[in-house]
Parts: sequence; structure tokens; C-alpha cells
Amino acid sequence: MPEIGVTLREARMRAGIDIAEVESRTKIRAKYLRALENEEWSLLPGTTFVKSFLRTYAEALGLDAKLLVEEYKFRHEPYEVGANGQSAGSQRGRRGGRRGGSRGGAFGPQKRTNLLPILLLLVVVAGAIFAVLQLGKSEDKPAPPTTTQAQSKQERASDVDAAEATRVRRLVRLRIVAPSRESASVCVRDAKGRKVLDQPELAAGKRTKLVKSKSFDIVTTDGAKVLDTGKRIKLQADSKNVIAFHVTKNGRVRLTGAKKPSCS
Repeated sequence: MPEIGVTLREARMRAGIDIAEVESRTKIRAKYLRALENEEWSLLPGTTFVKSFLRTYAEALGLDAKLLVEEYKFRHEPYEVGANGQSAGSQRGRRGGRRGGSRGGAFGPQKRTNLLPILLLLVVVAGAIFAVLQLGKSEDKPAPPTTTQAQSKQERASDVDAAEATRVRRLVRLRIVAPSRESASVCVRDAKGRKVLDQPELAAGKRTKLVKSKSFDIVTTDGAKVLDTGKRIKLQADSKNVIAFHVTKNGRVRLTGAKKPSCS
């Protein structure tokens, strides 16, 4: 199969359209379109955005988008080979039992014990115990909680409420808004590494849902606004026009290279 960039460029030229027209159709910046045609993958904001842009560009030109994305994965994504070890070996339980011999023996049948007096004694003892328990129920009613006990419960409830309020104050409440004139790519993972926002093409002027976590790893395109409970978090884009930061209540740290989150 020809190179990916050559395929895109030749299809565009056959269609007689220029980069500006493709930019208008796809809402993908012209510099990213040129990077796709020149296969300058390092100028694009991560593999997630590369595949999204490649799919959108191919569909706009009437090409097989799935085939081009698979070709990109085959040529440029590293292979991850792994195997799940499965411990082997099991132990089988053995059932067994002893067979009892026949009753009696060489010395003849054993003598039978008269159980009637013992049964009568057990019935009398059980009746006496029952009577004592019934009498104790009327005398040993639980006393109402004292003032000290009630205060202790209120203090514990207050401690729980205070702990919950502290936990909520430590959470980062975040949403992302695309620029007013172009779409944005968004990938956000929370403090547990879960993918909470994954929108390769957030339409111009649209905003994501509100998400909450102790921290977030964010990667999005330049021009997008990152909001914390309505106030914009000022995050400066890097040389590739990509915003990639680790954000907490205490501040933010720029993410580079493999530290950038991926939603692919």
C-alpha cells in the first residue's frame, strides 16, 4: 500500500481542492492536515488525535478511513506483546470413610440403659431455665440513652459531616470548552487513571460534562478552555500547540512524552 501521506495528498489533488477547503470541511487546522500529508507525526498531539484526524480527513476525501487508520497502527504504533500466566496444578480431595462393624461382639449383646429418668430430669431443668428467662425479660429492659450517649452520637455525626465536607473541598471540579471557531480534541483521566472525558472532536463552542476527582491528567488542543467550577484554569500550550497538564487543588504540572494521558 502507498504511504499514508501520499494517499491523502493524491486524493485531495484528484478532487481539485486545497488545504483551506479541507480545513473548512473537517474543522481540523491546516497545519495538522499538512502534517498528515507529510507524515510528520511528531507535530500532531498524540496517537489518539492522529487517528481521529486521519479518520476525519479520509472520510472527507471519500477514502477508506478504517483502512488508513489500520495502516497507521501497523506502521507506527509499538507492539505490546504479553501473556497471562496461568498457574497450573490442583489437588484432588479424597473421600473416605470407615465401615462400621456389626452390633454386638463375641461376648454377646450389651446391656441397655433405662433413659426415662434422665429424660424427665432434662424436661424439669429446661422448664426451670425457661421460667427464669421469662422473668428476666420484664426486669432487664434496656435503659434509655443518657445525655452523654446522645451527645457522643451527635459528635460522631458531626465528625462524619466534617470529613465529607473536607473531602469535597479537596476535589477538582473540571470541564473543558472548545474554542468558539474550531473543534477541540479532549482526553482526561482522573486520579485513579479512569478515562472520564474522551472526545476526539468536541464541536466549536461546545463544552464537556462536569467531572470531579482529586486530580486530573489532561491533554487537549490549544485554544480550549479548562474551567474549574466556572473559573478558567490558565494552562499554556507547548511547542506543539498541545495542552497537557496534571491538575490538583494545589496546582498543576506540565506533562510531557509518555506521561501524557491517552484515550486510545
